Amino acid sequence: MSLTTPAAGYDLVVVLGQSNASGTNTDGDPDGVDARDARVGVFAASGPDAGRIVPAREPFWPLLGHPPGGVGPGGPFASLLLPTLPADRGVLVVPAAVGGTGFRTHGTYPGVWKVGLEVEGTPNLFALATEHVRAALAAAGPGSRVRVVLWHQGETDGGQGRGEAEYAADLDELVTAFRAQVPTARDVPFLLGGMAPERLAAFPDHAGVAAAHAATPRRLAGTAFAPTRAGHVNDVTTHLTAEGQRLLAADLFAAFTALEGSAPSSAQQAQVPQP
Repeated sequence: MSLTTPAAGYDLVVVLGQSNASGTNTDGDPDGVDARDARVGVFAASGPDAGRIVPAREPFWPLLGHPPGGVGPGGPFASLLLPTLPADRGVLVVPAAVGGTGFRTHGTYPGVWKVGLEVEGTPNLFALATEHVRAALAAAGPGSRVRVVLWHQGETDGGQGRGEAEYAADLDELVTAFRAQVPTARDVPFLLGGMAPERLAAFPDHAGVAAAHAATPRRLAGTAFAPTRAGHVNDVTTHLTAEGQRLLAADLFAAFTALEGSAPSSAQQAQVPQP
C-alpha cells in the first residue's frame, strides 16, 4: 500500500480516550471495507513506525506501545472526511489513546488524562497526547492543521461512580487545554462518542459520566455528542465491533458536518491556517 503525500498539507483527525478510541475487535477488513485511500496516512504513536507518517492500514498503534487492538473510529472517520477536501489535501489520523485509563486513576493500564495531574509511576496521557499531536503537525508540514478531535472514554471513570459535575469539569478542562496548547487547534471541534448502551445498562454507576458526555455541547462551544448504537459489542457489554466503529464514525461525522454548519470551507481554511 502506497501513500500519496498531499501538496497542500494534511487535515489531522486526532483520536483520544481509552480502548474504544483505539479499537478492540477482530472483525475488521483492512483489505476490504476498512481499506483507506492513498491520501489517508497515520502518524503512529508507537510500534515499528512510531513518529512517522505511513499509509493508514488498520489497526493503528496507540500510545505507550500497546499492541494495536482493531478498528477504531479514526480510520472510518478519515474515509468520510477525505471526499470533502480539495484534491491536493490529505487526512492524517493521529491515534493517541490508551485502553483502561481514566482522568484521575487508571484501570487496566497506567495512565491518567487529568490535565497537569502527576501520579508517581503513572504517565500523564494528556501531556503525552499533546506532544504526539505537535510532532504529527511538524511531520505533516506546511498547511497542515488539526481538523477534529474524536473522544471516546468513560468506562474507567464510570466504574468509579464519578458524578456528572466532577467528570464534566475534568473533560471541559481537557478540551480547553488542548485547544490552547496545540497549534492550529484553537477552535477545533471535539466530537464525543457515547459508551455502549449495553455497558450503561449493565453498570448503573456509569450514569453520571454518560450524562456529562451528552451534556457537553450545552457546556462547551464547538463540541458534539453522538450516542453509540446498540447491538454492536463483541464482549456482551463494552467493546465495539468493527461495524460498530464504522457506525459510530458515521454518526460522529454527521454531528461534525452539522457542527461546522456555515463555517468556512475546507479550502478556505487550508489557505489560512488557524494560529
